[in-house]
Amino acid sequence: MKNKISSSQAVFFLIQSQIGVGILGLPHLLMKDMGHDGWMAIILAGVFIQIINTIFIYIIQKYPDISFFQALIKVYGKWIGRILIGLYTIYFASICIVVLSIFTRMLGIWVLPLTPNWVINLLLMISIVYIAKEKITAIVRFNFILTPLLLMLSLLMLYSLKGTNIDYLMPFFQTDLSQFQLGLKDVVLSMNGFEMILIISPFMKGTIKKRYKVMTISNICTTLFYLFITLICFMFFSPIELDVIPNPVLYLLKTISFGIIERTDLIFLSFWVFVILATLSNYLYFCANGLASLLKTKEHKKYVYYFAIFIYAASCFLANDNFRIQRFNDFTTIAQISVIYTLPIIMAIIIFIKHRKGKVKSHAS
Repeated sequence: MKNKISSSQAVFFLIQSQIGVGILGLPHLLMKDMGHDGWMAIILAGVFIQIINTIFIYIIQKYPDISFFQALIKVYGKWIGRILIGLYTIYFASICIVVLSIFTRMLGIWVLPLTPNWVINLLLMISIVYIAKEKITAIVRFNFILTPLLLMLSLLMLYSLKGTNIDYLMPFFQTDLSQFQLGLKDVVLSMNGFEMILIISPFMKGTIKKRYKVMTISNICTTLFYLFITLICFMFFSPIELDVIPNPVLYLLKTISFGIIERTDLIFLSFWVFVILATLSNYLYFCANGLASLLKTKEHKKYVYYFAIFIYAASCFLANDNFRIQRFNDFTTIAQISVIYTLPIIMAIIIFIKHRKGKVKSHAS
């Protein structure tokens, strides 16, 4: 059990995977799509993700000790399974490209306006490769030690409570069903990362019940964190302001000063880089791991370098143009819906049917 992932490490790994660049702009999207009631979508998203987690744990229960990629082949068959592994690999790579492009552009605008995007991108990519080439247990531990950075953001946002106005949340329940659907989509896509439990589950200590507990705790913590940050932004900015401010968390931090510290937003972004590096290294590892599984090789390290070159080139192309980023993000949105929700649900149905026919044995412990 020495090289296994503990429950606490798994919890913080999932939290780090879900919290990244999306939280910085989510309050703006929710206000734009839902108005005053935008924060309510986060609660609904948390419930929805827990339902998906329940489907995931059913899959894990049937195949607890083999990788998710191997389970795809067992459930869907050799050829379809290998095609799906390829799709998951492409999905993980596309997430890397989008997140790296958005954060590179954000650093270029907020912190390093005179530095070319390709230089910022290169420095980030070198750091990501350095982490992603390691074993999954080392990557999980790296995510674990970054937890204080989430606490730092929470404390800074808590400090800004003195400038909030609860009246900005009024009136309640002014949103129709179509607006709720838009808001729910914004939150669910921002909170993606919980699907990584499918990949790390075979490396975890404990029973199936403990793994489900890990999923539940991480989902609750992430939902509460998103809700807290969003509520602060909703109460700090007026609805008119929040509707036009693209990254309200950074603008809020910009208003905070502590005497000798004037630009809190710049200091925050300098530390937040590590959180983004953790998220990107997770996805890059899974890209390489997926390709290694597809080619039936045990070592993933060399594939990390291959994907790094491709992701770097693609993100350099996108980072110079917001329109390009948005168009590519639309593509990843479709991919996320298919890969995270549709395919696992179909997979669970197939497993259930096979189980009823006696072809799959339960491995619950």
